[in-house]
Amino acid sequence: MAKAQRSLSNHIKVFLFLFAFVVCGNANGQWDTGGGSADTAMAAGTGDSVVVPKKVVYTRFVPPYDSMREIIFYEGVVENEECDMCTSDSLYWRAKRFLSKKYGKAVFKKMLVEDKPAHHLTIIVQIPMVVVNGKYNKAAKGMMEYKFVIRFQDSRFKYQFGNFIHLQSGEGLVGNPTKTYHEYYMRVKRGYEATDKFLLAADREVKDMVASISYALKAPYKPEEDDW
Repeated sequence: MAKAQRSLSNHIKVFLFLFAFVVCGNANGQWDTGGGSADTAMAAGTGDSVVVPKKVVYTRFVPPYDSMREIIFYEGVVENEECDMCTSDSLYWRAKRFLSKKYGKAVFKKMLVEDKPAHHLTIIVQIPMVVVNGKYNKAAKGMMEYKFVIRFQDSRFKYQFGNFIHLQSGEGLVGNPTKTYHEYYMRVKRGYEATDKFLLAADREVKDMVASISYALKAPYKPEEDDW
């Protein structure tokens, strides 16, 4: 009988020892401050909210598009009814002088492809393709070419921009430049966050041109000696 009691007592001691070992192990696992996993447990235990940064959804740029001709096309009319001296002839000469000063006489003559006095001017413009990569980061990526038409009536003019092309240097010293029409950039299915930069560069160019030439044509025309 005494032997049986001693055996039972030994089993109880072993059970209690194992129970204490398991309980202490769990406690140390939860409250140990030395490991990285404890930080996660503590954060979950305290109920503190974890701020997860949200991914900014990119909104694709869509330029104005002429579905009939299937080209990117900007068009608008600027009126100035209060200008008494803004005849079509006066606006034509002021526009021609503005463009000649903007690009230089020699360059402007090369750009000019149609010239109908007092009616319209058509030029092919080539300028550096400047893309914006961030608030303080701009970079030149080849050249941009486009067609600009300006038409004149008394006290108003119409502007039209189209045929946008991205010109990039070809391979090697004698490689011909590659031409990419902006309509291709508008239709790409992947990587458009990068190609949109070219479309946005063209959009900025159009807005800058319209603003600057509108300002120039509001000023009274003063003929110069070399206007001919």
